[in-house]
Amino acid sequence: MSDILFKLPEIYESAMEICRGITERKSTVQYEAVEEFLGKGSSIAFGDNVKYMKYLLDKGLGGRIDMIYIDPPFFSKSDYTINIKVGSGRKKLILSKNHAFTDRWEDGMEEYLRNMTVSLMLMKELLADTGSIFVHLDWHSSHYMKIILDQIFGESNFINEIVWNYKSGGVSSRYFARKHDVVLFYSKTKNYFFEVQKEKSYNRGLKPYHFKGVKEYKDEVGWYTLVNMKDVWQIDMVGRTSSERTGYATQKPEALLERIMKSVTREGDLCADFFCGSGTLGAVCERLGRRYIMCDNSAPAVMTAHKRLSKENSPHEVLREKRRMSENFSADISVERIDGIIDSVGVSIKGVMYKNPEELGIDDKNMSLLETVLKYHFDQLIEYWCIDTDYDGKTIRPKVYSCRDKDDIDLAAVLPSRQIKRLAVRVIDVFGNEYIYSE
Repeated sequence: MSDILFKLPEIYESAMEICRGITERKSTVQYEAVEEFLGKGSSIAFGDNVKYMKYLLDKGLGGRIDMIYIDPPFFSKSDYTINIKVGSGRKKLILSKNHAFTDRWEDGMEEYLRNMTVSLMLMKELLADTGSIFVHLDWHSSHYMKIILDQIFGESNFINEIVWNYKSGGVSSRYFARKHDVVLFYSKTKNYFFEVQKEKSYNRGLKPYHFKGVKEYKDEVGWYTLVNMKDVWQIDMVGRTSSERTGYATQKPEALLERIMKSVTREGDLCADFFCGSGTLGAVCERLGRRYIMCDNSAPAVMTAHKRLSKENSPHEVLREKRRMSENFSADISVERIDGIIDSVGVSIKGVMYKNPEELGIDDKNMSLLETVLKYHFDQLIEYWCIDTDYDGKTIRPKVYSCRDKDDIDLAAVLPSRQIKRLAVRVIDVFGNEYIYSE
């Protein structure tokens, strides 16, 4: 039997001690945020989730989040990267393979479980009494995490182990194909909100039963009834040609989050994901009329989520630790009146620069490619940019934005000068670096 099973009480106690130390201290980070905004709108934070959750607790968000979904590292012992490509069409070249996140743990499963336990303890403090939490895992660690979640939330508050079944990836000749994840569903109290969802249950032989009082339906497959949804869900992965696809490693389908959200939240509720990755929770919240708080410690993740939600026209704040503004990346921003167009100002990006290109993780053979791109095709290094015409000096609220669409991005905008009170421009490159220009 694994030694980890016997170490679980020790792991839990040490995590409690760490959590106690965190909650007794003041926040060690400050975010560039409008304080009264927190919990009232939607936001994405770039930073360590434990420090960010402590920050939220200090700002009065304890007990105010209605639903938490997390898709944390699975203890896969792998590193995940995102390819940075330049060029167009079929002539794209990989400039670098940038780190997205790592799922390797120096002290193995013990370190992984301790870190997860600390995070989950803080999530419980943020969760409303009527709220619920969904922890998405797979075979690597779900059996241990179930025991820890029983301890944190109480065995009596365990609701479901949801099995998400999918078709994707390879197979093995040495074992049955591993084609499911599990989502552990817990409530904070017995007074949790839940609205049962219905699903089709096809009749035997796909023929009508004609049972008295049983309503039957027919589709292209055959006859069926509607029953309360079971805990095994068949939902497709995000396909290579799907409009949802962002290219971010480990992206989960919106249909999965939508089913969860419809079951445990109502319109206007506040949802959170503290391992947000590509921002799937935020995208579903926007479509269903929920608010969201998301966080990730990966620059590519925050960039991907921000771009994705901007395309969805989802109003949100991007919160960054004040110390995390990149000093390596900058952009040449042009702001000038346009001749021939009355009362208009043109804002455009004329170039980008890197103070220390070697920090981008590009190998030596591709460094000359970067130099060429910077000189002749710098637009290929810009993933997203936006303009705030009424900047308050703290948080940029985009009034105009442009996202890369496949190979193209528009780097110029025309604004009525009467609308400009204080101008700010945010530029995010393909590596996830950010530069802010303000007047």
